[in-house]
Amino acid sequence: MILKLVEATNKKIDSFFNLKSKGSKNPRILELYKAINDLIMRGGKRSRPELFFLTLSAYGVSDSEKYIDLAVALEIYHQFLLVHDDIIDQDFIRYDGPNISGYYAKEFSNLDKTISDSLALLAGDVMFSFVYEIISNDKNINSEIKIEIIKLFSEINEGVVSGQLLDSLNIKTLSPTLEIKDLIEIHTLKTSLYSILLPMKLAAIIAKLDENEIQNIEKFSQSFGVYYQLVDDYSDYFVNKSAFDIREKYRDFKQGKVSSPYIFVINRCSKDDHEYIDSIFGKKDISNVDMRSIIRIFEKYEADKSSAEIINNYFNQSLALLDELNIDDESRSKIKKMITKYKI
Repeated sequence: MILKLVEATNKKIDSFFNLKSKGSKNPRILELYKAINDLIMRGGKRSRPELFFLTLSAYGVSDSEKYIDLAVALEIYHQFLLVHDDIIDQDFIRYDGPNISGYYAKEFSNLDKTISDSLALLAGDVMFSFVYEIISNDKNINSEIKIEIIKLFSEINEGVVSGQLLDSLNIKTLSPTLEIKDLIEIHTLKTSLYSILLPMKLAAIIAKLDENEIQNIEKFSQSFGVYYQLVDDYSDYFVNKSAFDIREKYRDFKQGKVSSPYIFVINRCSKDDHEYIDSIFGKKDISNVDMRSIIRIFEKYEADKSSAEIINNYFNQSLALLDELNIDDESRSKIKKMITKYKI
C-alpha cells in the first residue's frame, strides 16, 4: 500500500510539472520547468513521502490516498533544498546527471558560471512557491488544517536555513574549533527537521495527535535525523554496509567541510599529521595517493571507530525512542526497517 502511494506521488509530481508547462508559452520558462521535472524524476529515494504515509498509517489514518498532494509538496520541498544546497556547495551533479546548475552551465558554457547559479537559484525559488501553491489548492484539507501545515513548513524552513547557515560556515578556516556537539546542532537543524520531523509532524496534524505524542515524535525525529547524517558523514570516508556507501567518497574532505571523522582525527593526531592534513584539506584536485594516505591517518587515530561508536549510540537511541511512539507493531517494524537501512 505504501509503495503504491509513493508511486502515485511520483506520477502526481510528473503531471504537476507537465500541467505547469502547458500554462506557459515562454520557451525559457518551459525549459526551466522541464529541467526541474527531469531532475526530480531521475532520482531520489522518496523517503520523505514514504515516512509521511507510514506515519499516517501508524496513527490510524485509513484514507491516506487523499493526502498524495501533501506528499508531492514534501518531495518538491526536499528537491528545492537540494537545488539550493548544490549551489552553495558548487556542485553540478545530482542523481548521476547534471543538476539545475549543471544543466545551465552546459547550455551557457561560453558565459560566466554565475548565470547557471542564478538560474538554479530561481529554479529553487519557484519550487518553494509551488510547495505553498499545492498546499493552498488541496481540496482534501480544510482551511484550519492548511494554516497549521503552512505554519509547519514555515517553521521547519526557518530551522533548515539556520542549519544551512551553520553548515556553510562549517569549514576549517571559519570553524577551527568545531566540536561534535556543534556538528550535532547542525545535523539537528539541517537534517532532522525536514527529513524526519516534517513528514512525521505533517502526518500528526492530519491524524490530530495530542501534544504528548507530538513531543515523542519530535524526540524520535531529532535522534533519527542526527543518526542519518552521521552515517552520511562516516560514509564519505569509510566503506560500510549502509545505503550511503554507494555514494562518491571524499566530497566533504575535498570541500573542506568539517565532519565527525575529521573532528576525531584532528583532535588526536601528531603535529606532522595535522600539518599534512591541513595542507590538502579543502583541495578539490587531491590525488588518489594523498587520499589513501589521509584515510590511513584517520584509521591510525581511530576516527573510524569513534565515529562508528557515536553512530551506534544514536542508532540505539532512535530504536528506543521509536518504542515510545504509540503505534502498532507492524508500523513500528516498517519504520525500524528505514532506520536499519543506514546501519553501518
